[in-house]
Amino acid sequence: MNTGYRNPPMDSRFKKGQSGNPKGPPRQAARQMSTASLFRKVANEQVAIELDGRKVTMTRWEALLRQIQTLALNKNAGAARLLHQLRKQYPGSAAPGDKIITVVSDNDMKL
Repeated sequence: MNTGYRNPPMDSRFKKGQSGNPKGPPRQAARQMSTASLFRKVANEQVAIELDGRKVTMTRWEALLRQIQTLALNKNAGAARLLHQLRKQYPGSAAPGDKIITVVSDNDMKL
């Protein structure tokens, strides 16, 4: 039998009842996600929080910062330190019209 264009050899043709390419496309190796990208992915997920009796949707990161802020305002020293560290790590000015909060401790009052 002739082989060539539109007439491949018999042993390389698909078998009857077999559809498509049995080997298929090559599998891609599972990608390793860096800790930083995993953190960003989780921090940017939307969550529903009850705030003042109504449900509000916000990112996990915003919910976490709100919780730390609430604990710091309720005189939790660890939360206040963490909030201060976060403010130093992510400096920036407040948006126009935003309230500015200053935390003063007893250590700041010593002369």
